[in-house]
Amino acid sequence: MTLRSRLLSITTAIALVGTACAADETPPEAPGDVVEDDAGTGDDDTDDAAAEDGDDAVAGEDDAGGDDAADGDDAADAPASVATGTVITGIEVATSDLGDHIVTDEGMTIYAAVDQRDGEVTCVADCAQVWPPVLTDGELSVGDGIDPDLVTTIALDDGREQVAVSGAPLHTFVVDAVAGDVRGQGSADRWFVVSPAGELRGAPGE
Repeated sequence: MTLRSRLLSITTAIALVGTACAADETPPEAPGDVVEDDAGTGDDDTDDAAAEDGDDAVAGEDDAGGDDAADGDDAADAPASVATGTVITGIEVATSDLGDHIVTDEGMTIYAAVDQRDGEVTCVADCAQVWPPVLTDGELSVGDGIDPDLVTTIALDDGREQVAVSGAPLHTFVVDAVAGDVRGQGSADRWFVVSPAGELRGAPGE
């Protein structure tokens, strides 16, 4: 990938995150927002760290700086999680300071929105690029501690199947860079991690 195309890709990604977060409000600091440096010390400049992580996640570049997309094809620079959602083969339970909550089979934190509890998916278009829907393209495995009867799918308008727990459509967060990140927790008082029973941990009234 040329330097020019990489810069164009990063600029486009920043614009997408800015547009969606403007409608959703800027995420507040969450327990996972403090990023540790190589020496293990905390970095309180979380806004810059989250923005940099978000740029890397959207640009789709690997840690070594390699280019996974074809040179000159800016459209190919968008990662699958942004372009098509996060396709998973299973959900598991992880434990953090937030308690037990659901993650993808690769350990990425899963969220749900307080206004989507009835199974209606309203986070689409720009919103879905910042909060990619959790999708399945086949049989879904359910980890220990999760009642499989609570796990369903919702047919989206484009024919894809979005995973839901207790009727709440599931999403990941594009700024979460690695397994264990919970930077989306409490964003806009709307997005929260999901317990194995389908409760939104930290949401008002739960």
